[in-house]
Amino acid sequence: MIEDPSISLVGNELLTYETLRYAELLKSPIAAALVAALLNKTAIVSVSENYRRVCTAYLKTPDPADVLHAATCLQAGAVLVTNDRHFRRIKNEGIIDVWTIAEAIRRLLRSSE
Repeated sequence: MIEDPSISLVGNELLTYETLRYAELLKSPIAAALVAALLNKTAIVSVSENYRRVCTAYLKTPDPADVLHAATCLQAGAVLVTNDRHFRRIKNEGIIDVWTIAEAIRRLLRSSE
């Protein structure tokens, strides 16, 4: 995924912070290298309030980060990859594409063949 030029990654400042936090918790040179490679490939989006409002209407979650991540995908036209059930409605309504982790792996492996 990191080396495949046909795959682009999109994130926001919070996702960047969360990713760096995981690397710090793991305290591993391999984790640090993976995080650095992922972040170097990720386009960071500053999410407009309009996209947040749209996503808020479809997400009933206590976590404002979920709204931000969905709004990032809506604004960028990106797919959200998650197993979090909070995103079912926004997916079913066709607001954003949401893939499970297993589905993303299958699709990405299929497209690389």
